[in-house]
Amino acid sequence: MRQNIFGIIIFCALITGAVFHIGGCNKSNGSGGGMVESIQNEFTPIIVSLVTEPHPVLGSDGKYHLTYELQLTNANSFTWLINSIEVLNAENHDQIFALFSGDTVTPNNQIIPGRIPSDTLARSETSVFFITFSVDKFDDIPERITHRLKITVPGGIPEGFLSFLSLPPDTQELVQLEGETKVPSANAIVMGPPLKGKKWVAADGCCTSERHVRAVMPINGKLVISQRFAIDWEQLDDQNRIYVGDPLDVTNYFCYREEILAVGEGRVVTAVDKYEDQIPGELPPLIPLEEADGNFVVIDLGGGNFAFYAHMIKGSVTVKAGDFVTRGQVIGLVGNTGNTSAPHLHFHMMSGPSTFGSNGIPYMIYEYDLIGKAKSIEAFDDAEINGTPLEIFPVNSPGIHKDDLPLDVRIVNFPE
Repeated sequence: MRQNIFGIIIFCALITGAVFHIGGCNKSNGSGGGMVESIQNEFTPIIVSLVTEPHPVLGSDGKYHLTYELQLTNANSFTWLINSIEVLNAENHDQIFALFSGDTVTPNNQIIPGRIPSDTLARSETSVFFITFSVDKFDDIPERITHRLKITVPGGIPEGFLSFLSLPPDTQELVQLEGETKVPSANAIVMGPPLKGKKWVAADGCCTSERHVRAVMPINGKLVISQRFAIDWEQLDDQNRIYVGDPLDVTNYFCYREEILAVGEGRVVTAVDKYEDQIPGELPPLIPLEEADGNFVVIDLGGGNFAFYAHMIKGSVTVKAGDFVTRGQVIGLVGNTGNTSAPHLHFHMMSGPSTFGSNGIPYMIYEYDLIGKAKSIEAFDDAEINGTPLEIFPVNSPGIHKDDLPLDVRIVNFPE
């Protein structure tokens, strides 16, 4: 007799929802006469994949940070409301590393295209859900993580759909366990500083700023964030100002023409030196993708680590493709070329030579002096726009730092 596979539903009812599987028995007789594990057919309205594995990095706050993204696609005809997403230890689901629910779902879930914040996914819509969390100690980093999604249909899950899944008619939400992945060891490359001198601000850095951390782009057939751990370095004067005088004059910014340093030994992959400085104050309109980096350099440091420097002054780039560089070597000067509204050094590390198509990876600086932080990226933006002094706030661990990553809007001194 032919069996209807939808007639055999294995489900586990929760207090307000259900985890469900469509399939038969857990084990069946194999050709060798033994018992083999069968594969469950789990109905998953939301398809989950990872844009990248979460690579932990030691931050300047002494914690290990994990920053990554889930790609969510609604493969069902209903609009689904995301009630919550939890990051779990894959070996122990009782250990929850992060919880996004209520008001924290919408700002972290962006529909693509358009980067539209939303807590729902309509039919065939895809979003990127941005996740960042930290653990206190190296030993707290899990070997594997997974994700628990709790979803529902606005207004209630239709009774016919619940009947199709053989779920109780009062089921209020469905629960999916998806997106399991290993967590690579915390072995980010340790490198030298990309600059020298005092009062450098790590603007738009790890791990909660949006302009870099959420710069997802469709490149070479996949979603990529090359700028996941990028920093825009700008310098303050003794009065904590970013510039003095006319804000439309690039030479009035204190970081302009500062020397840019190779962070390690390696081979230059790409060096571009042909674009003029932009006028500060606003981003240039409709700049082509190939011009967005301005004058830039990519250095292969080995081991899948590529250093990227952008926005250099035309005529200042001192290296060319194929050159071998050493740590501390001057490779150019800070400028305002490409997609930029003020002079700065854009720096990040990536997993390949493609400036937009490579995965952004973490890194650590072998030594710097942490002197404070700005209140917020908004406070930094205000100082950059208006030329007013940036108020510096104390940090919990000031002084010399070794082998960690300066976090967002931290202010540091680099060795001269």
